[in-house]
Amino acid sequence: MTKRPVLSRRALLAGLWLAGSSALAWGQTRKGNDQGLGGTGLTGGQDQGMGGTGIVGVIQRFGSIFVNGERVSYAPNVPVRIDGEAASVKALRIGQLARVLAQRDAQGVLTTARIDVVSEVTGPIEAIRPGELTVLGQTVVSPGQESWRKVGAQVAVFGLRRSDGVIVASLVDLRSTSANRISGLLVRDRAGLSIGGLKLAGADPTLVGRRVQAEGRVAQGVMQVAHVRPDDLKEFARASRLLVEGYVQRVGSDLQFGSGYVARDNSRFQPSGETRVVVDAVPDGAGGLRVEAVQAVSRFPGESVRGPQAPPRSQGPGGASGPGGPGGQGGGNHPGGPNGMGAPSNPGAPGHQGLPGFGRDGGMNSPGGMNPSGGFGAGGPPGGPPGFGGSPGGPPGGGAFGGQGGFGGGGGGGGRR
Repeated sequence: MTKRPVLSRRALLAGLWLAGSSALAWGQTRKGNDQGLGGTGLTGGQDQGMGGTGIVGVIQRFGSIFVNGERVSYAPNVPVRIDGEAASVKALRIGQLARVLAQRDAQGVLTTARIDVVSEVTGPIEAIRPGELTVLGQTVVSPGQESWRKVGAQVAVFGLRRSDGVIVASLVDLRSTSANRISGLLVRDRAGLSIGGLKLAGADPTLVGRRVQAEGRVAQGVMQVAHVRPDDLKEFARASRLLVEGYVQRVGSDLQFGSGYVARDNSRFQPSGETRVVVDAVPDGAGGLRVEAVQAVSRFPGESVRGPQAPPRSQGPGGASGPGGPGGQGGGNHPGGPNGMGAPSNPGAPGHQGLPGFGRDGGMNSPGGMNPSGGFGAGGPPGGPPGFGGSPGGPPGGGAFGGQGGFGGGGGGGGRR
């Protein structure tokens, strides 16, 4: 079994990058500081409400949670729950699907007091095909080739569903428990109730047409449901706004998520078939969503990282709030050592050619990158031609995690107003 690197306690703000790093914008936009969501350019808005911002998306980077150009920080002992079970930040992995409610303090800093991680299906692998798995009757698109991927292995699948029920996995993780859980749109046909290819016996028929979470015993393709509940984002009912990632298609005046959520959208936004997006919405008070903006994301989570794992370990520890030692990871926003995470032997991706820059000076907060003097991986060539919302991207980044230049090096799609 491949041992996955885990998140170090030292990385107090080691965290999550939600919703992609390359994007094209459609639909409505809100006024505000358009600095982008991990590079998407989705507007942050002012979020003057008391409820905070709800975020549902795939963990994509180690660093703080960056949402619309803003960092969402958390304490080292922040409560973490994975599929309802208590865990810690050490259990966070790239590719997991996180649900977070972030609050803004008097200084404008977003902070979360809890991180929930939820899988789409947990159970034994029933079949393996090139690029695909079957888990509890669900077709899972996953190109991984780990040696433990064998029929009968118990796994948790994280990712996003398409409208055909297929799960596009961002992480398939080996589990030691034999629990069978599934989330998705509950439907009814002549054979009864089901989610994807799994029949459910004992589920509440009044939940048909809604996204639910169910668990129970599975035999001969049927789950004998022990517990079932609606999964309709009601934990965010008091949030001022939500950012929800998923595959969507238009059905009348609604955007229908493959996961089962529905967002009312009266704009002229017309996705081309089924599109992976980040929806910026507000709760309607009845468990539904009303769309404020839509952002299409051109790459699926994990494409720009080396598989569903943490970055390579450094050879020496970095300080909590200073430069890393030789081979160390820099703490906070300070530079790392010459051989730390993302050392020159593991170059970052080049700036995205031709994509517009949404932030100031070609990035989130500084030339060519997400943070001042901060990056992940060595620098690549500068970004594309001038775009909307910023001055030219900076020069290529200069090395390790925390080194000069931005994520993936300089340029990061910066452009001119």
